[in-house]
Amino acid sequence: MVLWLFLVIVPSVVQGFLEHPTGQSQGQCIWYGECGEGYNQGKLNCPAGNNTTPRLLQDKNALQILKDICPSIYKGDDSTYTCCDADQINTVRKSVELPIQILKGCPACLYNFLDEICQLTCSPKQSNFMMVDESAPELPNYSTGIKGIRIVLANKYAQDLTDSCLSVQMPDSNSYSLSILCGRPASMCDKDSFFSYLGNTGNGQAPFPIKYELTNGPWTAPDGSVYMPLNLPQKKCNESMSHGSSIIGTEKCTCQDCNSIPCPPPIQPTDDSRVNFLDSTFGVNNYKRVEVIVSRKDSQAPVTHQLPPPSIDTIDFTSIFDKNFMHQVLQLQNNITDIQGDDNGMTLTFDSVCMKYNNQCVIESPLQYFQNSPTNLDKVAMDAFGIFITGNYLDHFVACATHPKNQLDAISLNMSCLSDFGNNTLPYMVLDGYNANDTKTLYNDVTSFVLTFILENTPESATWEKAFTQYMKNYMPDSIVVTFSPDTMADVTTTDDDVSIVIPGQSADPGYVVVPEDTSSSAKDDGHCVWYGQCGKTTGWNQGGLNCPATNETRNSPILKDKDGLRILKKYCPQLYNGDDNTRTCCNTEQLQTMESNLALPDQLLSRCPACYTNFLNQICQMTCSPVQSLFLYANTSAPCPDGFSHYPCPGGGIPSVTYVMTDKFADDLYNSCKDVQMPSANDKAMSVFCGRKAKDCSPKIWLTYMGNTGNGRAPFPILYHYTNTSWVTHNTTLYPLNSTNLRCNETYSNTTEACSCQDCETSCAAIPPPPPIKPPFKILGIDGPAFIVSCIFIAFLIFFGTYVICFQIIRRNSLDIPVSNSKSYNIEAVSMGGSRQNLVSRHISPAEISTVEKLGAYVENLLNTGFTKWGTLCAKYPVIFLLLSVIVFGSLAGGIAKYDVTTDPVKLWSSPESTARQQKDYFDSHFGPFYRTEQLIITRPHNHSKVIHPYPPPSIDSIPFSSLFDKQFMHEVLDLQTSIENLVAVVDNETVRLTDICFKPLSPDKDECTIESVLQFWQDNSTNLDKVAMDEYKIFVMADYLDHFLHCVQAPASVSDTTPLEMSCLGAYGGPAYPWVVLGGYDGLNYQNATAFVITFVVNNHLVEADNKKAEAWEAEFIKFVKNYRNPNMSISFSSERSIQDELNRESKSDVVTIVASYLIMFAYITIALGQFHSLDTILIDSKVTLGVSGVTIVLLSVASSVGFYSYLGVPMTLIIIEVVPFLVLAVGVDNIFILVQTFQREKRLAGETLEEHIGRVLGIVGPSMLLTSFSESVAFFLGGLSDMPAVREFALYAAMAVFFDFVLQVTCFVSLMTIDARRQESNYFDVCCCVKLPKAEKQKNTGGYLYWLVNNYYSHGLLCEWVRPLVMVVFVGWFLASVAFACHLTIGLDQALSMPEDSYVLDYFKSLAEYLSVGAPVYFVVPAGHNYFTKAGQNDVCGGKGCPQDSLIGQLFRQSQLSNYSTIAQPASSWIDDYFDWINSAGNPPCCRLYNNGSFCPATSEENCTACPFKPQIGGRPDPDDFIKYLPMFLVDNPGLKCAKGGHAAYGAGVNLIKNKTDVGATYFMTYHTPMKVSGDYIKGLKEARSIAKNISAAMGVTGENEVFPYSVFYVFYEQYLTIVDNTIKNIGICLLAIFIATFILLGFDIITAIIVCVTILMIVIDIMGMMYLWDINLNALSLVNLVMAIGISVEFCSHIARAFAVSIQPDRVQRAMDALAHMGSSVLSGITLTKLGGIVILGFAKSQLFQVFYFRMYLGMVVFGASHGLIFLPVLLSYVGPGINKAKLYEHQQKEIENSKSNDNHVSDEAPPDYNHL
Repeated sequence: MVLWLFLVIVPSVVQGFLEHPTGQSQGQCIWYGECGEGYNQGKLNCPAGNNTTPRLLQDKNALQILKDICPSIYKGDDSTYTCCDADQINTVRKSVELPIQILKGCPACLYNFLDEICQLTCSPKQSNFMMVDESAPELPNYSTGIKGIRIVLANKYAQDLTDSCLSVQMPDSNSYSLSILCGRPASMCDKDSFFSYLGNTGNGQAPFPIKYELTNGPWTAPDGSVYMPLNLPQKKCNESMSHGSSIIGTEKCTCQDCNSIPCPPPIQPTDDSRVNFLDSTFGVNNYKRVEVIVSRKDSQAPVTHQLPPPSIDTIDFTSIFDKNFMHQVLQLQNNITDIQGDDNGMTLTFDSVCMKYNNQCVIESPLQYFQNSPTNLDKVAMDAFGIFITGNYLDHFVACATHPKNQLDAISLNMSCLSDFGNNTLPYMVLDGYNANDTKTLYNDVTSFVLTFILENTPESATWEKAFTQYMKNYMPDSIVVTFSPDTMADVTTTDDDVSIVIPGQSADPGYVVVPEDTSSSAKDDGHCVWYGQCGKTTGWNQGGLNCPATNETRNSPILKDKDGLRILKKYCPQLYNGDDNTRTCCNTEQLQTMESNLALPDQLLSRCPACYTNFLNQICQMTCSPVQSLFLYANTSAPCPDGFSHYPCPGGGIPSVTYVMTDKFADDLYNSCKDVQMPSANDKAMSVFCGRKAKDCSPKIWLTYMGNTGNGRAPFPILYHYTNTSWVTHNTTLYPLNSTNLRCNETYSNTTEACSCQDCETSCAAIPPPPPIKPPFKILGIDGPAFIVSCIFIAFLIFFGTYVICFQIIRRNSLDIPVSNSKSYNIEAVSMGGSRQNLVSRHISPAEISTVEKLGAYVENLLNTGFTKWGTLCAKYPVIFLLLSVIVFGSLAGGIAKYDVTTDPVKLWSSPESTARQQKDYFDSHFGPFYRTEQLIITRPHNHSKVIHPYPPPSIDSIPFSSLFDKQFMHEVLDLQTSIENLVAVVDNETVRLTDICFKPLSPDKDECTIESVLQFWQDNSTNLDKVAMDEYKIFVMADYLDHFLHCVQAPASVSDTTPLEMSCLGAYGGPAYPWVVLGGYDGLNYQNATAFVITFVVNNHLVEADNKKAEAWEAEFIKFVKNYRNPNMSISFSSERSIQDELNRESKSDVVTIVASYLIMFAYITIALGQFHSLDTILIDSKVTLGVSGVTIVLLSVASSVGFYSYLGVPMTLIIIEVVPFLVLAVGVDNIFILVQTFQREKRLAGETLEEHIGRVLGIVGPSMLLTSFSESVAFFLGGLSDMPAVREFALYAAMAVFFDFVLQVTCFVSLMTIDARRQESNYFDVCCCVKLPKAEKQKNTGGYLYWLVNNYYSHGLLCEWVRPLVMVVFVGWFLASVAFACHLTIGLDQALSMPEDSYVLDYFKSLAEYLSVGAPVYFVVPAGHNYFTKAGQNDVCGGKGCPQDSLIGQLFRQSQLSNYSTIAQPASSWIDDYFDWINSAGNPPCCRLYNNGSFCPATSEENCTACPFKPQIGGRPDPDDFIKYLPMFLVDNPGLKCAKGGHAAYGAGVNLIKNKTDVGATYFMTYHTPMKVSGDYIKGLKEARSIAKNISAAMGVTGENEVFPYSVFYVFYEQYLTIVDNTIKNIGICLLAIFIATFILLGFDIITAIIVCVTILMIVIDIMGMMYLWDINLNALSLVNLVMAIGISVEFCSHIARAFAVSIQPDRVQRAMDALAHMGSSVLSGITLTKLGGIVILGFAKSQLFQVFYFRMYLGMVVFGASHGLIFLPVLLSYVGPGINKAKLYEHQQKEIENSKSNDNHVSDEAPPDYNHL
């Protein structure tokens, strides 16, 4: 852990100030004294206020502290002025204890470090280099303290301080002190990271944020103030201290702590150096020496040693440092000192001949570092929790060898470094083979130990030497070099079990080796008990009991006789059972009962995989009861007891800890058999619970370590697992690893058991077929396929059309002036371009030439003309009567509006009641209830990108950065917000509503907590839990805090206890887990600590009856109001509630009312003005048509109202689309007809003797058929569009069809009558509007047809149809059409829900946040309808996923699909109620899950009462029989999960299983999983398609069809099903409409098939062009755009049919002139009517706030008008000029006959009076 205690209260870290030569002002204080709580339980400093003058320090104790640690501040007891008081100084002294300890090796570094702390805290010139940071965040609890500071340091100052400390080593360690102070390895530390880490509150200790500004000159603050950088001179590490203190020191740093000081060359470990040392100690020739050099010649692996905390580094020692080997060397040394020599009958001991120092024999040996004591060699220091080793023999060795002058090791062992004779042991005297040139060696590379026995130089010593030699001959087995001094050598070679001695020059056997495991050796036959019985029920950890050490009576595994004990052993440990009379165990019945009670959770979670559960039980049974425990189990008697202070024997006499030895293979096989076992209720693997982290992050050793850690909340004592493949020696005890055979998960352990299922065992699965490859885009020759095809078509068209144009110009038009013979034949189409009436009559048409079809066409034309003429005349004669009748009839129809019903429910709007998704939704809702209402917050900190640096707990010195979200203060603010929302109160019908009244409570009625998915659930929504901190026993190190708890919980959300010293649950307050992918967002991979969003979801119950949601809606309204008004500068909140979208849609509709009204008003104003035909200013009020225009618009609105009323009478609901779209459509149709009717009346001259009424009748006869053609075509098309399955499209089509029909009826009745009245007014010179005012009779103005008619007739039509323009038009329009075809093939399907919201909606921010931060998809339920038989094994196998279940079962298939989530969109395996039910009813443990009270009623697992196990008799495979299945299933569905029974089904399955027939049968059920995250429409569509495909495969495997088929359900399916068929529906609707238009046009144009085809082709081109525009303008294909496309067809009829009919009935001499004629007479009306009218209104829609209006109405309406007008007024006339139908001979014949009659009546004289216009017959 990063040792930050010295910063807990110190207001910052480092500062000081030195006046600059340029003259810096005398500084002032910015603080004085302490006040308020800061971050990390630290203190804040009080602002200096008005009194900024430094104050005289008088407190004697404070002055002494200042003198000791701040000599630069101290100026004497009577003249020391500071900006700190005594409390601050005392705080400094306490907090710098650790820096003093770790930096004391280098006084210069310590001085520099302490001085900057002192300058910061106490300098009387603070204000010169330090300022209050007003931008610092608010503090956890408001106080008057300074919340943050900025400090200006000179770059040189910062660099010199860092350099002076860079090489300082931790005392007695290989680690550098700066690794602690910098929060990272010293090698990665520089001045910037050093000061940045010190000032960051994320380091876990800084009391407030400090920003360091490193600069080379004056620094300007944001407010303009100038600060001079602190630039005191720093002591260099190679300088001595002239102003030190007793604490700091005065000497130079050692060479080990300062790279600038070269270390003296070390003494080499040679024979000469050793002799020189002995000569200087004992004198030359005053001693003899016997030297033994011990080494290992075998190639044993190095001894890897973990350095003690806070380091996480390791050191590799050579193999001679193996503790067992060192014990044997010590034994050899002791044996040598026990050697006795015989000198003529006198016994000579080593003690009698050795040289002595302090009355002790002198032996130079590495064992002297341990005072030659085996106890000292075995000493181990543990941390307070008995988890981490803080010191052992290797730490002690390094401490003493590297600091040979130290008397104590200065580590946690606190053991002496002096030898047993009281002197220091020099490394070169006792070690050999190391790199002596390394001045910082740790001596870990030593290859030989040197044992030197110092003898007196007497004759007696020679006798002892001989005895020594003889002893060595008979003792040593391996390689030791013995050197005698003086030069006496002896050849000794012998063998033994431990060590051998070889005289130099002799060969020897290999060195010391670990004895490999040998099952045949006698060593393994003497296994015995390590423990027997329990020493108290609660003497251990986690309310468990410790086991008693085996006694002499119980050492040899007593025979187990107790029946209950034998029952438990036989059930769980059959491998140890050897009959009732011959079963020996190392456990008694009490231990077995405890084991059984502790196996409840493993049984529930692992028993679904028999092999895994068998293996798991085996390792538990072997440890607990094996009669030969001692072979692989060791009692750690030196470990601390549960109270943290006692050691063995613990209170009660129990064993505090054990070491369990096993082979790597045993551990790996055990783990591999269990790693895939599923936990269906949580959609997770069981290893997530057993491993203390996510299953995928688990490993064999991590799992077993967690299982043996008391921090898991279950282990009664620590179990230390050791893995080795050979025998292992510890504490002079040889252990042999457990290596029994574990079953593979696809194996069975008996004939009556089954292998694990595929879901729980990957090796049981058949190979997963790869997903089908992604369909590549359609391409031809590497080019987009549609684009390539239309390009080829366009090229072919250019060739064909170009050829035609050329030939036409050359041959038909005779452009080359080729002579042609005269022909008397009459070619209708060959009439000269400038033909006149005389040309037309030059050849008479004979009746014999007229075909039947032509006659029929003429008949229909005449019939329509005559009929409309008579009808118009009648209406004109009796206008008032027809007006009254129209008002009465259509007013009555409009009255039906009072009964209108508007459909706003999106489900009813876009999903047909007969659709699959709608029926499945209704089924789901009726059986399981509707999906929950959700209120969600997404909280971010977009303006704070700082990191919360969290140091790992000891022994690590590393740290991990968290995002700024994890600042504890911020998390408290989030918790306060969440709590405030929970406490919101709404009022409904004078009744208060709280969240608890409406929320979903999964464990109700047993637990009344609401389901709130929030990261704060890791702390149970409790601020106290969030603030919990676990300290070490000395209250120095933080062992765990809220972030350590978070790191554990995101790995194992279902854990009931984390593995930290906090020992806190991860389960939420409502009893369920908070999954990190649900409550967090914006993280990368699985790095949840990098999350940039907190997601809080309040889950509220939903109801089928909308009225029952009234309370929830009221509370949601308060929720929205509260969050909208919530302000916190530290956070950004995106939010939404269940009602938000509907509320915003309603607001959107209201907000755009003004825009829509303005749009219609502009169109109305244009109509009223444009209808008039003005001649002069004098008659402008007479010629205007305001009244008539308003009346015409009123008729349009009346037709819409009548349509709405009509269908309201019939009970057909309307939609908002009808309100918004149908008026626009009908206005287009109605205005076009009004303009045609009025402008034709204005252009047509009244004939001689013709009355006004007859004139109007004749005009209606001319244009009435054209109006009928368009209206009838549109109505029929829309009525057929009503066949659509989509409700919104169907209802729009029906309303539109009837509105268009009513509008036509009103126009030919009501409007004709109004036009008659207006004409009478105009002819009588009465003013428009003011009808009472009359002008004097004036000269009648001549009808000119209007300026627009004149422009089109004389200029536009001629310009458009000239020879070089027509081909260009054809090429452009055909080219764009083909391009649009290619574009349309790439239209995006779907609807971005953000478009439905106003631009200023808060929901848009929510949608954006969802797309950015969403980490989980929607839940998806696979529903098995009622009727499935769950009582039979076959029926169970259809759906289950546990043992004995086939791979193609429902759960099996979903499991396999989850492994292909990128393709299938199934994110994880499904939860399975039936598998959990089998585990629940079969659960072992004490107590089991299924229990009954004495009266036979269900006893919950949470009950503490004495209940009995359910009398359940399992069938083969462990499943219940049919009676038991349905008997206990209701109990399972009400049982709450908990520690004793994790399989209770209440929370997970209470709503997912329907019990019917008075709970005697199972109805519909579901199996839930999740989709992968979905962000765009394509994701949702793919999810729906894949889920249905999976369900179809499941149904096929189950053999069910029809209504019994399994189906998937997710809340979004009903909205996105339409997109599965939207393309087909679009084609179908367009096709039906075009067919209707074709038939209507064909009939009403007198069976003119060519014109009908041309009209339909042109309309199709308009629609395709609009679709191309949709692609380019980013408009998706969906129901809204489909409605618009259908409407576009109707409007296109208006653009095309009038002109097409005018061309068809024209009798001009050729196609070009007929096209000109049609364009002149109808084009101007179409242009002035529908085109200009709509353009004005559409432009206004572009200013709507609604994005929906902007995209689907403004853009698409604009496209309709632009493409409709361009095709109707440009393309269609040109197309008709090329391929239009020929003149109808019957009509020409009739025309010729009339011409003849007129000629006779006028005596062959052409009258000056213009003849009637026959062009419109």
